[in-house]
Amino acid sequence: MKKIRLLIILSTLAGCIYAQSSTDAQTILDKAAAKVKAAKGVNISFLLTQKDKLNNIVASSKGVLKIKGPKYYMKQDEHEIFCNGNQIWNYDGQNEVTVAKAGTDEDEFSPQQIVTGFNKEDYAVKLVSSAGTNYQVELMPIDKRKNFKQIMLYINKSTSLITKTSITDKTGGVTEINFSSISLNSGFTDNQFVFDASKHPGVEVINQ
Repeated sequence: MKKIRLLIILSTLAGCIYAQSSTDAQTILDKAAAKVKAAKGVNISFLLTQKDKLNNIVASSKGVLKIKGPKYYMKQDEHEIFCNGNQIWNYDGQNEVTVAKAGTDEDEFSPQQIVTGFNKEDYAVKLVSSAGTNYQVELMPIDKRKNFKQIMLYINKSTSLITKTSITDKTGGVTEINFSSISLNSGFTDNQFVFDASKHPGVEVINQ
């Protein structure tokens, strides 16, 4: 009988610890999202690294990201993406730009999603570690049909800003995004988030 009671107590404690961790993780993500959403304009430099399942680096590139509400602009090497909140222009940096409606399934990893901690309703959220200067929060997709199996967020304790995102796909490959030089008070004009065809003569426009 004593053993049964001990198991019940341990199970109850484990449940309390898990619930507390979950609550902490939600609070951390909420603070990160609120910080970005309240910003006048977000200007970020980043380094994107792709690794295979053996942790070998297969590609890396630097870029810049600008966010103003639902609008964003991202440049990664020659590749540029413009989004005015309604449309997305995906420019290859050479001779082709693809235009699509914003808010589609393909926009699941939009900059807003990444820097605000994603839509928590779509994930099981867990605080993995609070050691050092960053919180480490794990997001596991509830829908197992997703082509990725885990997202790990690293959130600075003092600033409540996401400094690193690690996305693991179902093959074991990992995409890491390290953020630096984050400014929350940048002023952007709306035309910075629209592709200007007049500045790119000869570029083919493909509407999806």
